[in-house]
Amino acid sequence: MIQTLIRDIYAVMDGLGRDFEVIVVDCSDDDTPLRAEEAGARVHRQSSRGLGGALKEGMELARGDVVFTMDADLSHDPAHIPAFLAEMDRGFDIVVGSRRVKGGRVIGWGLRRKATSWTANLIGRLLAGVGVSDLTSGYRAYRREVLNGIDLDALDSKGYAFQLEILFEALRRGFRVGVVPIVFRDRVRGASKLGFREIIEFLRVSLRLFLRRLGF
Repeated sequence: MIQTLIRDIYAVMDGLGRDFEVIVVDCSDDDTPLRAEEAGARVHRQSSRGLGGALKEGMELARGDVVFTMDADLSHDPAHIPAFLAEMDRGFDIVVGSRRVKGGRVIGWGLRRKATSWTANLIGRLLAGVGVSDLTSGYRAYRREVLNGIDLDALDSKGYAFQLEILFEALRRGFRVGVVPIVFRDRVRGASKLGFREIIEFLRVSLRLFLRRLGF
């Protein structure tokens, strides 16, 4: 699976004629690191905890002017990469792959997962004031200036709430956030990490950001 993703990224980026690197932040106990390296990726063993920790470590390791983040389970299609870059060429500093705009959709989710995602997005918009159509999406592109302008170590979200917190901080600093529609396919192997603890943390972070909006 990881080799398929990396090959697809190479095919898209080679077609665009851009310099790039692929970094895989890994915390598995299987042969994923070996397979990723064989496919041409740079593998980093995660030392922190959770999705937020993995994203921060990958962002700190990346050297490019534009840094993409995406899941490694084939849910995020590299074919969307040119659309992200086109939005950046229009002046956006962060581009979020949205399942909630015209042209975007989700394939393979049940009612419970759809309801959870809808509720999380509503909470993030109402409490944190982050007006992005799909603020829990992990398929994103960041300009280097955004990552340099935010103290990543100060973001304490360990899980999916990191996606909300970094947008909150970027918008407060005046960075522009755009969206592109994506088709999200639910993973064909493994299970989602979005459990009860993740939901509670997302609510906690949303409340904390709400208090910051009020000046506390």
